[in-house]
Amino acid sequence: MMDRITRIENAGPTLRARRIFFDQDPIPRTTSAAVVKRLGIVVDESVDRSGLERRISVEEEPLARERALQLLGYRERSAAELLAKLRDGGYPDSVARPIVERYREVELVDDARFAAAWTRSRVAAGYGSRRISRELTEKGVAPEIIATVLEEACDPADESVLALRSLRGRAPRDAQDSQRLIRRLLARGFSMSAARGAVEDAAHSAESRAGTIEDGDTAYDLQ
Repeated sequence: MMDRITRIENAGPTLRARRIFFDQDPIPRTTSAAVVKRLGIVVDESVDRSGLERRISVEEEPLARERALQLLGYRERSAAELLAKLRDGGYPDSVARPIVERYREVELVDDARFAAAWTRSRVAAGYGSRRISRELTEKGVAPEIIATVLEEACDPADESVLALRSLRGRAPRDAQDSQRLIRRLLARGFSMSAARGAVEDAAHSAESRAGTIEDGDTAYDLQ
């Protein structure tokens, strides 16, 4: 049966998906923008629905694989993150899930490796273990993997040191500024004790530097 394409809409969080609407069916066919482009699907075209479906199905799998490799080329991804990206791009679960599973089998996707890389980059950027744990959870990494990675990368004994480093030389000017810096560190995922300790250390360091400068100025004036 021939059916006319009435419109094609951008869809998905990244607008990489496309919804194809037909004049005789209220339910659109969702696929990727890459598939629509590859097949040259356009508005006002009259198509055989079953034939179009076969053509779309043939193109989705190789284009989804290509997209997955492209995403993995940018950086490591968790399995859940990669699956979500493919779905958001318009690829159905029946296409996206087997691809992700296959890439896990050949170790192109490895949640432990991803979590370790993510943790290293976030620690270097000045984030604490609580924030990192939340981010990894949002990316679908299993709790046991998160616990192992954080145990190896974020020693609780070093948390105050990492929090102090996250301040990047900033020291509180007064009590109100101290509270602001503490809130900033809490938002970055550090514990309250680590945040307070880091701000206190920053204040003491600033006071010591100021005292050294004053002593130096005094010595200079007496000469």
